[in-house]
Amino acid sequence: MLGEAEWNGDAGIVRLLTCPVCGRLIFAGAVHRRDAVYCSGRCRSRAWRRRAARRARSRP
Repeated sequence: MLGEAEWNGDAGIVRLLTCPVCGRLIFAGAVHRRDAVYCSGRCRSRAWRRRAARRARSRP
């Protein structure tokens, strides 16, 4: 699908991303939403837990 999008000139349809949690490659717009950031719900939850833990540590 990525090759087909490049062939047609639709660079905005499929974007190649890297999940910030696990480093897995994501083809956003193919199987995942176009605005996807994480590769799965598991990584999305891990990122949320990390942010919540950081917020809890920074509060007095």
